[in-house]
Amino acid sequence: MKLLATGTKGWFVYQKVVVVFIAFMIPLVAMNIWVNYKEMAFTKKTITDSAVAGASFYANQLDKELYFIRSQQLQFVNDKDLQKLSFQGSTLDEYALFELINQTKDRLSAIQYSSELIIDAGVYVKEIGKTISSIGGISDTPNDESEFIVPLAGLTPKPSFYQKDDRLFFIESENNSGIISYIEISTSRLREALRQITTLYQESEVFLGSKTLGHVLSTAKDQNVIIPLLAQLEEGNKGNANPSRVIDIAGASYFVLTCPVGSLNLSLVMYVDHNEITRPLRQYSFWFYALFVIAIVVLLLYSYSLNIMIHRPLSKLTKAFQMMETDNLNLVIESKTRDEFHYLFHSFNRMAFRLKRSIEENYEHKIAIQQSELKQLQSQINPHFLYNSFFNIYMMCKVGDSDGAAELSQKLGSYYQYITRNGADEMPLYKEYQHALDYCEIQCIRFSNRIRYEHEEIPDYAKAVTVPRLIIQPIVENVFEHAFEDGMMNGILSMTADYQEGVVRIRVEDNGRLLTDETLQSLQEQLRDESGQQEKTGLMNVNNRLQLKYGAGSGLFVSRSQHGGLRAELMIRTQNERK
Repeated sequence: MKLLATGTKGWFVYQKVVVVFIAFMIPLVAMNIWVNYKEMAFTKKTITDSAVAGASFYANQLDKELYFIRSQQLQFVNDKDLQKLSFQGSTLDEYALFELINQTKDRLSAIQYSSELIIDAGVYVKEIGKTISSIGGISDTPNDESEFIVPLAGLTPKPSFYQKDDRLFFIESENNSGIISYIEISTSRLREALRQITTLYQESEVFLGSKTLGHVLSTAKDQNVIIPLLAQLEEGNKGNANPSRVIDIAGASYFVLTCPVGSLNLSLVMYVDHNEITRPLRQYSFWFYALFVIAIVVLLLYSYSLNIMIHRPLSKLTKAFQMMETDNLNLVIESKTRDEFHYLFHSFNRMAFRLKRSIEENYEHKIAIQQSELKQLQSQINPHFLYNSFFNIYMMCKVGDSDGAAELSQKLGSYYQYITRNGADEMPLYKEYQHALDYCEIQCIRFSNRIRYEHEEIPDYAKAVTVPRLIIQPIVENVFEHAFEDGMMNGILSMTADYQEGVVRIRVEDNGRLLTDETLQSLQEQLRDESGQQEKTGLMNVNNRLQLKYGAGSGLFVSRSQHGGLRAELMIRTQNERK
């Protein structure tokens, strides 16, 4: 017979399918995640680069505009008419002086109209003691303008611009402050130019400033962020050429762009809440993770569907085979589908039915044989035993022992009535036990009381337990036939019976001297032989009946008795009884 090799218990089929599916999916998901993160990083860099480009463009335009204003101022300071007015003004006649002053005023007006950022362009000429302004006209000194401008021009070191009372000036002087040119820049228009940069992001703010001067001009209403922002920018600018970075201030993250404005020697700084920059990316990330979760859900649903379509039917079929291994053939697997498992279930049901019918036929055949053997055992009334029993009654009557003859007749009648009954195959334990005691009583009379028997009463809870009929008497009969046939005196037969945890135990022991170790071993081997080829003696018949009806663990077991003879223990495991 060819055996199919099976390995140790491992994973289920559907688990292997799911694992293989996951193994194929992991590289695809990992690549998708990597591509998405690369795309997100590229998108974020594109957004920041766009912001840097936009801010840099506006900053450069502003810087060029201010450089243009400064260059006009420098050209104006070196103008030959202004220089002539500064050096020769006091010596010129009234007409020539008037012409030079008007030409200077016209030049200042041209400077004013050259840029929308200029409010006023003026000059202080010490030689003629006048100030000339594109708005204020010509005024003798001292006046408000001279008193405001002259002190600022005397500041050292010379700053790139001058700021006082929220007013912003470019100031240049020549000829030892004999000429002081000033241009006032409109802070409102400059702030409006800065607001054009804030259009890049809805919640952004822009300011001009440095760590030394602080914020010179800002579009923000809340100035609390600017000071710590400038401090961190100064620290971060050391050895860092990147104009953009993310800075944490007071628990909030800001995306910061820094562009130099060389004309003012300041930095143009745009800052915006980092969440505004990453909001489109967060939405993208949300949908990415949502799709990732959906993929996980799909994987779970796929695993669950495999569990329903493959694992559960296979598990049901496996459990059915396991139940069949326990000799349970009353199995019918229901199938609600019309797939391959329906064919397997139908084939299994058909196989179980045929196997059950085959076993039942074989079992019924064995039962018929066993019942036939039982009938044969019942019909084997030993004529010698009958003759000796009647002879003992005759002798009791001759000697006038009417009570003994009556008792022996009653037990003999009870004995033959019990073994010839054709009724139930099972009897209560106490009746079977009492029948064996009646047999012992008859045999003790036959053996002229040189043999006695001992017994223990059956516990009340065990009396109602049913056992097969005529299973104790063949064991007791074996004792009288083989243990005491040498004519020994003071022969003892001991009987006990109990019932514990579903197991009936009946023990019969004797003190016979004829049992050798070789005979005992031969008897044990015959009782263990499952081939059914051993001699059909009374002991073998009892053992076969019990094993056939009650299964493994039940039967007749022999050993050496504590009295020196044979100990026969009859064991019935009622919980193993076949239905």
